[in-house]
Amino acid sequence: MKKKNGGQSRRIETIDIAKAITIFCVILGHTTGNLDTPLFRRVLYSFHMPLFFLLAGLCVKPRTLHGIKAWGDFLYKNLLALMVPYLIWGLVYAPFSYKNLLDLFYGSWEALTRMETLTSLWYLPCFFVSRVIVQIVVTAVEYAKVKNVPLWCGIAALPLLLIGLLLPHSENGVLWCADIALVGSAFILLGIALRKAYLIMAQQKTQWLVISFLGSVVLFCCGSVFRGDALELSLMCKSSYGNQMWFLYNSVFGSLSVLTLSMLLSRFSRESVRPFRIDAVTYIGQETMGIYLLHKPFLQQTMMPVLTGLIPAQCPFLVIAFLASCGALLFSIGMCFVIGRFLPQLLGRFPRNEWAETSKSHL
Repeated sequence: MKKKNGGQSRRIETIDIAKAITIFCVILGHTTGNLDTPLFRRVLYSFHMPLFFLLAGLCVKPRTLHGIKAWGDFLYKNLLALMVPYLIWGLVYAPFSYKNLLDLFYGSWEALTRMETLTSLWYLPCFFVSRVIVQIVVTAVEYAKVKNVPLWCGIAALPLLLIGLLLPHSENGVLWCADIALVGSAFILLGIALRKAYLIMAQQKTQWLVISFLGSVVLFCCGSVFRGDALELSLMCKSSYGNQMWFLYNSVFGSLSVLTLSMLLSRFSRESVRPFRIDAVTYIGQETMGIYLLHKPFLQQTMMPVLTGLIPAQCPFLVIAFLASCGALLFSIGMCFVIGRFLPQLLGRFPRNEWAETSKSHL
C-alpha cells in the first residue's frame, strides 16, 4: 500500500491498477455507438460497470454516522464530490436551455440523451445515490451491534441486488438512476464484505495468483467470449442487463480476472527478476474521475475519425479502437493534470474534502 501525501489515508496499489484497467475498458467500449454490439463491446459491458462499484466497496472501511450534523456533512461532501462536477460538465457538453436544465436535474441516462450532453454522466448521480444507500445500510448494521459488520453488509447486498434487477425501468428512466443505484449499492456492499478476503488474497504466493487469474479468465470467457452471438449487450445505464444470471456470472468472474491481474502486475513490478515501475498505471487509477469525464468526446470526434481515415479499411476494427483508446487516454490524463492543478473543483476536488478523494479514486 502507498501512503498518500499528507499522511491521512492510504491507497491500495492493486486497487489503483484495477481501476486503471477498468477505465481503459470503459474507453475501449466507447469507441462504438451507444447501441452498437460488436463482440468485444458486449464482453466489456458484461462486467466493467459492476467492477467500478465493487472497487469502491473494496476501498471503504464502514463507519457509522451519528446525528444530523454527521449526515449533513456526509451529504454535503458527496454533493461536492459528485453532483457539482455532474452539473458543471452536463452543461459544458450541452447547449443551455430551461428544458435541458430539467433533464439535467432528473439525471437519468434517458434524460441526458434527450439533452444531447455526455450520457456517461449518468454514473455520477447513480453513484451518489448508491453511496447514500450504502451508508444507510452500514449505519443500520452498526446500530444493530452485530459482531461482523462486513458480513452483514454482504448479506444486505442480496435483497438490494434482487430488487434492483427486478424493478421495472420506465421509458424516461428513474430520478437520479435510483433503480440502478440499488444494484450499484449492492456491489459496493459486496466489496465491503470482501475487502478483508481481497487483502489476504493479494498476499498469496505468485503461483496461486497466476492460477486464480487463469481460472477466472477461463470462467469469464465461458460466460462471455465463448457464447458469441448469444451474449447480450448489458447496458447498466438503462437498467438493461440481458440475461440476469449471465450478467451476475460475468460480473463476478470478469471482476475477479481484473483484480487478480492487478495483483500480479503489482507483484511482478516489485519482485520479478527485472523489477519495473508501475507508477504510470497507478496514476491512471487515481485519475479515473477526470478520465471518465473527459475522454469520450475526444475519442469519438477526433481519435476515431482520424484513425479510421489513416488506417487501411482491411485493418480489424478492434485494432483501430485500441489505438484510439490509447490516444484518448493520454489526452485525458494530460487534461486531468492541467485541470487538477488550476481548477480541481471541476473534478470534484474541494479543499479539506476527504470524500472528494473517493470521487477521484472510486470511480
